Amino acid sequence: MAKGLKSVFLWSAVGLAALIALVFVAAAVVGYFSAEGSLDEDRAIVWIMGAFVVLIMVGAMVAGAAWMRSIDEAAREAHKAAWYWGGSGGMAVGGVLICLATLPQADVISIPSWLDGRTDPAAYAATGAFGMMLLMLIGYTVVWAWWWITRMRD
Repeated sequence: MAKGLKSVFLWSAVGLAALIALVFVAAAVVGYFSAEGSLDEDRAIVWIMGAFVVLIMVGAMVAGAAWMRSIDEAAREAHKAAWYWGGSGGMAVGGVLICLATLPQADVISIPSWLDGRTDPAAYAATGAFGMMLLMLIGYTVVWAWWWITRMRD
């Protein structure tokens, strides 16, 4: 295990456990005040969910930065190349699909929402964003594996 990586894992686990505990406390508080009628439950859920998602993303960025500092130069270069070439390639594939979706002929294609059958614009936007991220992650994985395979043969 790389120097400092154990610390990154430990602090990530502590942060995740604290976040999970905070979710339970927030849910209990919202449930209590909602039962009393002094709180609009839908509005509270949106604000709490937004706050937790921001905390998760900030935590992921901090953990990612700490992890990148703890790995060796070869691993850093593999990940940088994979994100640049693989992520860009996946986004290019998604871009082609977006361009094709603008054609009038695309109205016959029915793409289901991945959000429990919802058909509102936000659900379709989230489905498209998830699809784009999925394509980028597939490209990343392919290029990362290719990078290591070519270096291992030498």
